[in-house]
Amino acid sequence: MSASDIHRAPVRYLPAAGLSTLFRPLAKGAIRPVLNVGYELGAGGTLHFSAREALGVPEQTLLLAILQLAGEQYADLGKIATVGAHDCRGLPSRLWSEMYPDGGVSMPATVMVRTTWKALNLRCGSGDGGSITAMRRACLQRLCEVVVWEEEQGRRRTRQSFLMVWMEGDDRRVHLALNHRLASVFFDGQYAKLWMQERQRLPSDLAMLVHAFLSTCIRPGNQLKIGIHTLAERFWPQDHATAPEGTRRRRLVELRQSLSAIGRLGHWTVLLDTQRDMAVVQRKESQKAQVGPASVTPPRPEDVPGNVSALFANS
Repeated sequence: MSASDIHRAPVRYLPAAGLSTLFRPLAKGAIRPVLNVGYELGAGGTLHFSAREALGVPEQTLLLAILQLAGEQYADLGKIATVGAHDCRGLPSRLWSEMYPDGGVSMPATVMVRTTWKALNLRCGSGDGGSITAMRRACLQRLCEVVVWEEEQGRRRTRQSFLMVWMEGDDRRVHLALNHRLASVFFDGQYAKLWMQERQRLPSDLAMLVHAFLSTCIRPGNQLKIGIHTLAERFWPQDHATAPEGTRRRRLVELRQSLSAIGRLGHWTVLLDTQRDMAVVQRKESQKAQVGPASVTPPRPEDVPGNVSALFANS
């Protein structure tokens, strides 16, 4: 299967992952800050993600690749690709125990993935050398160290679960299980559609982060009007307001460049106002992965915000 073939279907992306700051821009070579992110759910609930190291673009790319594989394998295998609290199979039950140290008796079933490092590298758009696989393994380890807490109306559950877990089986393949929140996109949960082929045509890590965010909050056929300064505060919530002026200017330039790159994709239109402080981003209605070159001069949309919900009912 070629790289172009495997990226035709969209990834089903959890809104809490796309709209929160679970993934952030990280300076290359710098010490990673800790991860401590909250996301407000409906009905007064909150998700908390915590880990000793923050997650960057390589971790997001790997998560998207795993979600794409999970969707394909669940569609092909059905219940065989799921695991629950009372699963009697050896390796699946071990994955479940790793995911939910307290046994997770009341937790819903989730989805498993069986793959190889070579397949993961291909999905992520890279080669298959030893250093690449070592980097991918480190990314997977960081994802698996993320603890997910669910808080309801101010009461934090003491139950601990992980974003995902993995192990290598006797078949020398990589076996993973997703947190039930990630897997909910396959079980009638809400999800956004993100095309990996689009993502891999973008020139920078920041452009990929912006693309994932916009793919989550703009439904195909609609548009969003957003300020560049608002985007900056969203992607650098910790320090943008207090950063040196030169740093703030550089970030704004990089965000404009990222938006311009997204606007050159075939199913997006991005227009900046004359001061280049506001952007109108339109996502076209008919979106299937594009194989040919990106459109350089897409049509101009109306400068009016549209329905910006990208949450799809599972159908």
